[in-house]
Amino acid sequence: MMRPILLALVMLAFFAPQSRAQISISINIAPPEPFVVRPPQPSNNHIWVEGEWVNQGGHYVKQPGSWTVPPKDQIWIKGEWIHNPDGTVYWQPGYWKPIPHMGVPNWIPEPDYLRPPRPSNMTMWVSGEWIWLGDHYKYQVGYWIVPEPNKVFIRGHWAQWPDGEWYWVAGYWNRIPDNVFVSAIPPEPQFNRPPAPSPQHVWIDAEWTWQNGGFAYKPGYWMPRDPHRMWVRGYWHQRHDGNFYWVDGYWAWV
Repeated sequence: MMRPILLALVMLAFFAPQSRAQISISINIAPPEPFVVRPPQPSNNHIWVEGEWVNQGGHYVKQPGSWTVPPKDQIWIKGEWIHNPDGTVYWQPGYWKPIPHMGVPNWIPEPDYLRPPRPSNMTMWVSGEWIWLGDHYKYQVGYWIVPEPNKVFIRGHWAQWPDGEWYWVAGYWNRIPDNVFVSAIPPEPQFNRPPAPSPQHVWIDAEWTWQNGGFAYKPGYWMPRDPHRMWVRGYWHQRHDGNFYWVDGYWAWV
């Protein structure tokens, strides 16, 4: 009787999905999650798939994440630590989960809401996100927060599948080098705004950019108006130690 049961277990392991076929090893304490600096996004259509914890020689090692274009109508379910009744934990791998449909024919503009006043120079704006809830997108408003040192939030954006449908690529926290912080906000140079070329042009405010070990001033300019987008100027963010970093401006959907 043992041989058929053994054969069935072998076949089950062979035909199980690859993400679930990993043999899980329990450990006493889950290792701390390392903060990973993501490589540049290959295109606006790529999403970030979190790295996995993999058992190697009786202990877990974190594998790096990667950018990937998501399969249509599938979402990535991130892996998680599962707690056993005896207090130990093991890693359950992530996997792609098919869903009925999550594409929309057109990107959805950000709702018109008033951003609250910035509480202090030490706060940073975390942009709102579109969250998929079963069969539709719901907007989650942004907020001001005092971030961890050397972290900046990269806002999410709409992307497209090859068939033209739109999906939301979530924002994320990224690390910035320590040497780009300055002890004082540099004075803004005098700049005379040129006349508008036409009533169909909109003014793009000046920005600061990091170049050759220092912040360089990039003057503002006029550009043709896009009825679907509005320019939100960047701002200086102050760290707990008093140093400053310029948070870039961005185009917001309206």
